[in-house]
Amino acid sequence: MKSTVRCTAGCTEYPEPRYDVELEQDVRIQMTDGVGLYADIYRPRGAGERLPTILIRTPYSKEPYRDGRDLKHRDTKHPVPYMFAGQGFIVVVQDVRGQFRSEGIRAHASEAGDGYDTVVWIASQSWSNGKIGGYGCSALGISQVKMALRQPPALAAILPQAAGGAMRNRPSDIIVSGVPEIGWPFDWFRNKGNQQTSEKIGYQELMRTLPVADMHERSGGSSNYWRDWVTHEPGDPWWDQFAFFDESSRPNVPALFVNSWYDVSVNETLDMFNAFKNQSTTERARRNQFVIISPTGHCQSESTQTPFMVGERDVGDIRHDCWSIYLRWFDHWLRDGQGDFEMPHIQYYLMGANRWKSADSWPLPETRFVPYYFGSGGNANTSNGDGILSTAMASGPADHYRYDPTDPTPSPESIRGRADGSAADQREVDLRPDRLVFQTEPLCSGIEVTGPLRAVLYVSSSASDTDFVVMLSDVYPDGRVYNLQKGIARARYREAYIAQARYLEDYRGSSLLTPGKIYRLEVNMEATGNWFGPGHSIRVQVASSCFPHYARNLNTGGNNATESATAIAENTLYHDRDYPSHIILPVVP
Repeated sequence: MKSTVRCTAGCTEYPEPRYDVELEQDVRIQMTDGVGLYADIYRPRGAGERLPTILIRTPYSKEPYRDGRDLKHRDTKHPVPYMFAGQGFIVVVQDVRGQFRSEGIRAHASEAGDGYDTVVWIASQSWSNGKIGGYGCSALGISQVKMALRQPPALAAILPQAAGGAMRNRPSDIIVSGVPEIGWPFDWFRNKGNQQTSEKIGYQELMRTLPVADMHERSGGSSNYWRDWVTHEPGDPWWDQFAFFDESSRPNVPALFVNSWYDVSVNETLDMFNAFKNQSTTERARRNQFVIISPTGHCQSESTQTPFMVGERDVGDIRHDCWSIYLRWFDHWLRDGQGDFEMPHIQYYLMGANRWKSADSWPLPETRFVPYYFGSGGNANTSNGDGILSTAMASGPADHYRYDPTDPTPSPESIRGRADGSAADQREVDLRPDRLVFQTEPLCSGIEVTGPLRAVLYVSSSASDTDFVVMLSDVYPDGRVYNLQKGIARARYREAYIAQARYLEDYRGSSLLTPGKIYRLEVNMEATGNWFGPGHSIRVQVASSCFPHYARNLNTGGNNATESATAIAENTLYHDRDYPSHIILPVVP
C-alpha cells in the first residue's frame, strides 16, 4: 500500500515524497511580445537531468505556494507544487500577465497565447523532457482549457478542475441564462479579483444595495471588471475578448476534468468533457477524455475528511484517492505516453447512496428522461400547501404568488450566512408564501437521478420582466429538506437561450413580456447525482428569486444592473393539460 502524509486537519492526504525539493524563485519567462511573466520552479533533487513538467498558471499569486513544503502541517494551504515535485516532476508556478510579479496589463485575450509561449519555453529548457502537463482549479483550470486550444506541441495532458466557466455560454460561471450570479462572484471580485485591499462594508448589507453595478465602489474597492461583467448583455461582442471555448474550438490533448455536484459549473464541466471528446482533432485525444465528479463544493474534490459535510448535508465517506489518480495520469502522459489511459471515462459520487460509480458516457447509458408534472388545487404556496409532483399529468387551477424584489426569496446557503452554493435545510424558506412547493409521496423504492436537469414552465406575470427559479430537493423521512440543484430563467431572455445548448451562439436577443399573457419558459438546472432512498420524497420549489446567489430582477423591464427602482410582480404558474409545467429528471436504472 502506498504510504501517505496525512493532513492533521483531516482535509486531505498526500503521497509520501520520494525526493527533496529545491525552489528557484522569480524566473522571468519572456512572451513573444516581449512581456516577462515570472514563475517559481520546483525541482526534485536527484530525480534525473531531463524531467516532465507540471505547469500551474495563477492570477492569485504564486507566493503562497512557497509555504507548502510541510505536507503534514495543518496550516499548509498550497502544497501541490511540493507534492508533485516530491514525486519526481518539475513544477512551474507562474503569475499570469499583469498580476503580482508578472509584467504587462491583465488581458484575458492573452491567456491562451501566454500559456502557449510558456509551454514552448519550458520545452526548450535543458532540464525538460519535452512533455508538459497543466494543473489547477477554477481560474487555473480555465487557463488550461484556453491554453489547450492553441495546441502547443509539448502540452501532453491537462487536469482542469472546476473549469466550466471556460465555455462561451457561461462566462466564468458568472452569467447564467442572462442572469448575473452575484453571491460568490462579488466576493471573488472584491477579494481575489484585485491585488489591492480596502475597507469593506458587511457582505450581507452590501448584497441588498442597489444598483448592482455600483456594488464594488460601495464596498470601498478599486475599479475592476465588476461593472463590465454585470452590465453587458449576454450576446454583446465585449465577451469575445475572453476567447471562450465554443463550437469552433479544436483541442488536441488528453484531459481529466474534475468537479463537484455543488459547484456552480458542474454541468459545464460535463459539457466540456463531451466537447473535448467530440471536437478534438485526433482520435487519440478523443479516446482519452475523462471526468470525476465528487459531492463537494468548489475545488474540494481531493478532500479526505470523513464523513464529509457539504454545507449541512452529510454525504458520507467520499474518499477517492485522487492524488494517486492524478499522479498516474501525469506519469502516463508525461513519462510514458504509450497507449490509452486505463480508467472509466466517467466517475461520479452518488449522493444519498454515498458511493462511487462509473460509466463511459454522459448522459449515463440507459438514462430515461422522465417528466414529473406539477399539480395543485391552486394553493401550492409553502410546504404546507397542496402542491403535488407526479409522473401523471395533472389538471387543476393555476398557482399565484407575489414577488417583491425588496424581500427576495433567499438562496439556500444564504439562510446560514454563506455564499458557497452548498446544501442547507430548506424547511424555513419553504414556508415563505412566495415559494411554490411540489412534492411526491414518500417513495416505496429508491430512485437514482443522475444527469442534466431541465424544467418547462408555463407562466404569466403582471410585470414586463421577471425571473423564475426552479430548485430540486431531497426530502428526508425525518423532514429535512436538502437542495440538490437549481436553475433560473429571466423572462426577457425566454427566446434567447436553448436550455440544453452549450454555446452562446444560440443567444437570440431579449423581448419583454406582455402582462397577463402565458409564456413557455425552459430552465436549465445544471446536473446532479442523487439517490432518493425509500421513504424520501422528491421536492421541486418554484420562486422568482434566489438571492443573493442570483441578482434580483427588479420587475420594471429596465436595466437590472444599473437601476434602483423596483416593482412588485404578481406571478402565475400554470399546470394543466394545455400548460403542463414539469421538471425532467434523468432516471438511471
